[in-house]
Parts: sequence; C-alpha cells; structure tokens
Amino acid sequence: MVDTLAPLDDADLRRWRACARRFWLHRQAASEDAAPAPAEPTDADVVHGPALDAALRASFPAGVALPAPRTEADWDQAIARTHTALTDATPETEGWALLGACLASDDGARARIDLVTRGPHGWRLFKLRYATVGTEADVDAVALWAHVAARSGLRVQSVGLLLVDTGFIYPGHGCYAGLLREVDLGPTLGSRPVGHWLTAMQACARAPEPAVPLGAPCTQPGPCEQLAHCGLPEAPAHPGDARARLEIVGRELAAQLRADGHADLHSVPLDALPDARLRRAARAVQQNAPVLEPQAAPLLRALPYPRHFLRFETIGFAVPVWAGTRPYQVLPFQWSCDTLAAPGQPPEHHGFLADARGDPRRAFAQSLLQALGNDDGPVLAYNAGFERNRLRELAALFEDLGPALLALAERIVDLFQIARAHYYHPAMAGSWSAKSVFAAIAPDLGAEHFDCEGLHTPLEAFARALQPGLPADEREQLRAALLAHGQRQTTALRRMVALFEQSPERETPP
Repeated sequence: MVDTLAPLDDADLRRWRACARRFWLHRQAASEDAAPAPAEPTDADVVHGPALDAALRASFPAGVALPAPRTEADWDQAIARTHTALTDATPETEGWALLGACLASDDGARARIDLVTRGPHGWRLFKLRYATVGTEADVDAVALWAHVAARSGLRVQSVGLLLVDTGFIYPGHGCYAGLLREVDLGPTLGSRPVGHWLTAMQACARAPEPAVPLGAPCTQPGPCEQLAHCGLPEAPAHPGDARARLEIVGRELAAQLRADGHADLHSVPLDALPDARLRRAARAVQQNAPVLEPQAAPLLRALPYPRHFLRFETIGFAVPVWAGTRPYQVLPFQWSCDTLAAPGQPPEHHGFLADARGDPRRAFAQSLLQALGNDDGPVLAYNAGFERNRLRELAALFEDLGPALLALAERIVDLFQIARAHYYHPAMAGSWSAKSVFAAIAPDLGAEHFDCEGLHTPLEAFARALQPGLPADEREQLRAALLAHGQRQTTALRRMVALFEQSPERETPP
C-alpha cells in the first residue's frame, strides 16, 4: 500500500531519534501549514571564511549543483533532474560530482544528498561537514541517504563524510585540494536499521499524540522548538535562582549538598565549602552583594605606570584564507588597548583591525610593538595565557620581531587570576569568564555583548567583512562595530582595575 504521509527526511529522523513527541508535534504542525520550526543548527553557524565555494571546487572542479527544492513541485523537478544527471555522468569526467542530489524511495522517504560522485563500482555518497569530526546525527542522515539511494535503484559503492583535514596547510592562490578528507561510514551502517525506523516513524505519525517521555533532551543542546506544547512544569523563576544554584560550587559538591537537603546556596553553611573561592561565592549570594577581598588592592596598587589594558580578537577559519595557515588555526586579527600614563589622566586608546588585503599577523605584531614596545609598563589582560600564547606564536613566526614580542609577553598581568582569587559578584552565576565579569562590574558598558546587523560575535563580523563584493558602507559599518567593541572591552578592564584597587571599608571573614 502506498503511504499517504508526507515523505520523511533526515530532519524528521533526527527529531524522532531525539524524542518521538517532538517528531509527532513537528509533523502535525507541518500538516496544518503552521509556521515552520526554527532551523536546526548547521555548519553555517561555524566561521568558515569567504572561500567555501573555492574549497569545494578544488576537490570537485566539474561539480554540478542543484538548487534546494522548496515546494513539492520543486522536489518532483529536482528528483527528475537528479536521475538525468546521474544517467548522463561518465567515468571519464574527472572531478565530477552532483551537489544536492534529490531522491525519493518507494517506502516514504526522500533525501537531499550533499554530494554524489562516481566510483569504479557504483555511486559514492557523502555528507559534507566543515568540521573535524562527525556526529551520530550525521551517521543517521547518511544511513537514510544510502537507504533512499538503494531503493531508488542506485548501486551504492560507498558512503561517508567529507571532513576538514586539520593537517592541511593552505599554499595560497585558491589551491584547496587536500583540504577535505573522506571518512568511510560503511562499517557503521549495519547498526542503523533505517527500514525499521521509517516504519516506526510512520506509525508514530499516524498514532495519537505521544506522552512526554522521561529523560527527553528538551533543552540540550538547545531548547526544543516544541517545548511550549509539552506543558512541562517550569522551575520557580525569582531573580535569585540562577545566581544561587548549587552547581556554582561544582556538580559533584552540588549533588552532595542537594542530598543533604539544600535547594540552593542560600542555606549552605560556609564551612561546608572546601575552599575560599567557593566560600566567597556563597557569601556573595547569601548577602546579595559582591565580595571583594582586601588582598586585591595592594596587588594592583603596586603596578607602576604607564599601564596598558589589552584585549585580542582571534579567528579560526574552517577553510583558510591566508597562505601558510591551517584550518581552525587561531589567528589574531584585532587588538585594542587603553593606556593610562599616570593616575587621574584620561586614557589614550590604540588599536589595530585587519583589512581584506592578506595575512594580517605581521602588521598586527608590528603595530602592537609600536604602541606598547617602547616602555616597560605592565600590560593588563584577562585570562592572559591567551594573549601570551598568541605573542609566542607570532614570535616564532617572525624571527626579527621575536625578542620584542616575548619581552611584551612577560609584561602581561593576568586579571583573571586576581578576580578568581579575590572577587565574586552574584551576577556572575558561577562563571569567571570575561563576559560574566564585565557584565557584573560594568553592566552599563555592554562590553559582554556584540551585535551588528544580526551578527553576534566579533568573529562573525570580521568574517563577513572579508567577503568579496561586500558593499563598502556595510564593510565600514562592520569595522566600526568591531572597533567600538574593542574600546568597550578595554574600558571594562580599566573599570575592573579601578574597582579592585579600592580598599574595602572592613575586611569580611574568610
């Protein structure tokens, strides 16, 4: 009997494998022409860089791409075009591939396959991921694709993933051959009974609404788009909850405290906590006020002037754009610095932001040394190991700049270590990240946030600014947002030091 349900695809399979109720609710919404659910996370959420198309063309120079179908008529046309393209393909065409091949099976499933190419003994199917490893959901999707392809009459030789090879070094000039490595998934498909899954999914779609299952991943890795339909009881939501959760002191200790009858940190005796840092956090929560230990002030007052407050921004492209770099290599593209020449004087701001004219690392290093290398004043950074490691990498790359860069690295003072040892604000909610501390100490600055035209991180904005053909006004808007963000962050560092230098009126007990 021909199934009258709308065809099932790998997105349906992902939902069903996570939670049958989620799958059922999504299918009901789709059948009622409801608003579409939010898109699933994809590789588009990764900073790829502006060379994705060039990287794929290097591996498959004769590739043919089919547009993504949006309607049922589009699907019919795409399936027909897929069969025509596969019939016309010849083994002699080097680098041929069909991108976005669309197929449907006779048991109610369909697939849009990232890449199909021809092997000596049949068709080779690949899921393309600009990542270093695949996921279980990737394997499920490929298993479904292989099932649909076989039921469509294709002789499938192999199936697998195309992943980024982190050992690849980009030689420049658009030469990306070797960036993508093949991972064979054939040996794992025996554990994926796709035919049985499709039968179970079709039965689920026809059945009454499933109950909320125990242990469903309703909020992991992010909130389910159907969460509102499940009517789950919400946790009490008074303002102190997130700030007082037991997990602030660590999961294992939180479990022990919960077993002892504590619901949050408000009732936990300080002497039940094993170290001063955790006792400080609990004390701040219980008095609903920040705790600053008096030992912080002399550490900072001892630092001479001029003082430099430094922040770096870095990026790691999945597809490298600068010759001599690797996929995901951490590359600095922006530095921001406020310099205080003496107490009470206004700060002088310096900075560097790379443009689209090539590898910025030498210009980054030279400009930094020009601004900071002519004196021996302390350089204050947050989580300074990050900045030190970038300076050491630059020193290894540029021998002539190496001594000066290493000397600069030695001058860095780590504000993270001082904050972790001497400060806690309830708004930090257990996190000593720069974002959490900036939000607690200087909420008016907004230094913990970045937002420009829907881009939410400096990495996204910089990658967007590198795109060829971007209108000049949009590029300048992105650059202005990046420069302003850097200045907000260095201002937050100065606020932090000014706060920590204050002497508490009285010492609080340990």
